[in-house]
Amino acid sequence: MTRPATVLVIATDETRAAGIEARLRGQGEWRAVVGRAPHLARLVEQHHPDVIVLAEEPPRLARALALLRDHPARPPIMALLADPRGAWTRERRRSGVRAMLPCDATAEELIAALRALRSGLVVLHPDAVTAAPAVSSLDAHADRELTSRECEIVEMMAEGLGNRVIARRLAISRHTVKFHVASILAKLRARSRTEAVMIAVRRGVVSV
Repeated sequence: MTRPATVLVIATDETRAAGIEARLRGQGEWRAVVGRAPHLARLVEQHHPDVIVLAEEPPRLARALALLRDHPARPPIMALLADPRGAWTRERRRSGVRAMLPCDATAEELIAALRALRSGLVVLHPDAVTAAPAVSSLDAHADRELTSRECEIVEMMAEGLGNRVIARRLAISRHTVKFHVASILAKLRARSRTEAVMIAVRRGVVSV
């Protein structure tokens, strides 16, 4: 019987790591090992993973990649980011990143990407090769259309749901919800969640 492939999961927090592990659970072809970034080199030596999944935000992702830059046994790396826009950079490619997905990728997307990595392919979410918006001003996001996920979230905001409940309903992390809420406020030029809902109602994004 073929042994399961080992996926080493390194995440910003335990909740995010548990979510990724849960998406792989029950898949006989994968064995998830969860660890922390500071121990990354030792974990690679100990478990000999076939793929590393780094669910870290950009500054911590860069530090984790630096730990593996010259590692002789470095496997292909998948990066999961809250916002993958513009994330496919030369520096990350040189650091061994071969897949770039949003951190709320579904189990099917995650497993398909892992299979592709094991076959030597590169897997990119379309946003990863799209230029990232300027971050110097909230106006850079203003007056843009809400994404389908943002529309879902603003509907839940209209129900009075908090980030924790929204995250549970959508099976994503609270950090990802927080990111989407900030994007919604910026795009709608709203100063609060209540104002964002009111604007969304006027625009017909939220039904009343």
